[in-house]
Amino acid sequence: MSASSAAMHVTRKALASLLFPTTSVGAATLYLSHQQEQQKNQKDPITSTRTNIIATNAVSCEAATATKVPVSSPFKNKQDILQQKKAKVHIQKRMTSIGRFSLKTETASHPSVPTFFLALSNTKMKVKKTRGSGNNKSGSSEEEQAAAAAAAAAYQRDIILNPSKATLTPAEFEQTWFERKMPSKHPRFHQRVSSTKEGYFEAEKDLDESRPSLSSQHGPNSSGASASVVMTNHIQEKLHPMVYRQDLKQRIEELVSTAMDVKKSLWEVHISSGPLGRSGAISREACDEIYSRNGTDNGSSTGSQEKEKETILLFKCHHSLGDAVSLSASIGDLVDEANEIKEKIKAEIRRRRNQGKNKSALQKMLKLLQSIIMFLLGSLQALLRHGYLLLTTRTNPWHTVLGLTPAEGEVLALSLGRSVSWYDNIASVEEVKNVAKLLGGPKATVNDVFVSCVTAAVARQLEEHRKRILVQKSIQGGIGKEAENSDCGDKQSSFNVVIPSHLAGGIIPPGRGVGNLIGAFVARVPGEMGKSIRPSERLALVHDELYKVKRSPAAILSFGMAKLMASYFPERLAVRLFQSSSANAAVAVTNSRGPEEKVHINGRPVEALNGFLPLPPGLPVGVVVGSYNSKVSLSLNADKFAIPDADKFLGWVLDEYHLLVKEAALKKG
Repeated sequence: MSASSAAMHVTRKALASLLFPTTSVGAATLYLSHQQEQQKNQKDPITSTRTNIIATNAVSCEAATATKVPVSSPFKNKQDILQQKKAKVHIQKRMTSIGRFSLKTETASHPSVPTFFLALSNTKMKVKKTRGSGNNKSGSSEEEQAAAAAAAAAYQRDIILNPSKATLTPAEFEQTWFERKMPSKHPRFHQRVSSTKEGYFEAEKDLDESRPSLSSQHGPNSSGASASVVMTNHIQEKLHPMVYRQDLKQRIEELVSTAMDVKKSLWEVHISSGPLGRSGAISREACDEIYSRNGTDNGSSTGSQEKEKETILLFKCHHSLGDAVSLSASIGDLVDEANEIKEKIKAEIRRRRNQGKNKSALQKMLKLLQSIIMFLLGSLQALLRHGYLLLTTRTNPWHTVLGLTPAEGEVLALSLGRSVSWYDNIASVEEVKNVAKLLGGPKATVNDVFVSCVTAAVARQLEEHRKRILVQKSIQGGIGKEAENSDCGDKQSSFNVVIPSHLAGGIIPPGRGVGNLIGAFVARVPGEMGKSIRPSERLALVHDELYKVKRSPAAILSFGMAKLMASYFPERLAVRLFQSSSANAAVAVTNSRGPEEKVHINGRPVEALNGFLPLPPGLPVGVVVGSYNSKVSLSLNADKFAIPDADKFLGWVLDEYHLLVKEAALKKG
């Protein structure tokens, strides 16, 4: 290559790196300029050997740089030359800070794996109204009712003749996944942790979103078809649970306590189908409503069991894929009502933006200045408050009562495993809001109500542990009254609770993919106060404490600290700091809002939706307060040494809520 050509090549290279520092276009520009310079200096392009640049492009949420790897490749003919001119781009994406943090801080006993399930029934198909049908009021309702009745009858006949069509098969799930453009809407679902570059994702191989229909690719199995090669790492068909709730609980307990091979995939879904109500994912009360709605009996006869089916979609993801809010939003793109959900989100975003539109420029500047001052003062206050909690909470309440060290707690968590449970349709969201306002004050929330109820249940569980230990010791040789407190620790009049908080207010704009935008704060709430405190008094104290901390930048500071640890701290130190950051909290309680109305997947109603909080190291109990179809649900994921009977624990939570309902009725009436 001549000196002038070399100079020109260097110039092009510099311009490309300036214009396209982190994109595949820049890599392609480098490749093509290099090819042009070599072609000018080669007399026989067919038989010569060239250097082909394969650009490994690191496209980063946090601005990564592109790298080049030279590979020697002989060109055999002109067609090969044309093909080799196309730059082969291997995309690597830098993880979010929270994604890297979740990988760095998970332990063998506490993997960072959010888990949730959707339970579908095969009830009568929903006939969607066409656009504009609502404007034609004359006669349109009769036509729609007739069409709905005909479609439902045909659907039920089809189910009887072909029972497998009543349920969602793995093949149909995959087809729906690609038809609704999930890989392009949320590319991270088809990425995995890079095996060559730490802190990066890389794309899965052999992903073709526009391939032929699945019917030509699958062989039959027990449910008609299986997942294709592309989705083998993600879709697993399982036998349907046989014992009501117990089989499904064991399956979930295994998922939440085992780590994922993130270099293979970031998520998986276990699909199973069987008679309606068999698994317990859909409660018996909900099943009775379905039978009543469809005009069938309660499922005791063989005919109804053949007709009424359920499908369980049990998802397990790694936290590096996304937080609970973004995962819920992504699943929203999979349902039939995806467009309606997007419009509601857009309307909410517009409402929030319009709140400050009528303000003048001076008012906006003053508001900004006030926000900066409040952030600085609030940050100082939040740091002082958290430091106080760290200094005054030297041990975890569970370890104190059970006489364990933190290391022994980790060993027990790993050996005994998890205890999970869930309850659906506890109450309507409106009812819980009314209870909150009546007893907690005008600014009390649904989350305040159930944080209060959960802390009451924690107090009862700690007291039960004390009684059990004292009985065991008395059987082994007896203990004196003076030793009771010293053996089981003093009663905890208060303890700390961790509240995860989404920094965007639980709203994911349409078009944004899955990610992590989660922080958390710690608050001190009433503990083992026995009968000296009424449920309404506990709720008022909980609300006051949570309200103070929620208004502070504590969640933002925790998010920033996690980013700092993910980027600069060694793994062992990051784990230790993460464990201590919870200030020896007894429980974590988070809120997860689902669609306000029932949604469908290919016409099948989603009857239940429940998620399970991944437990961070050193925090043995996690509760999710969920809402779906305007009804409140609860789910529990706990280390078994702390909560041996998860159903019993959630029963205590409901007991406390029912006492609040009674107090609210007395106050109102």
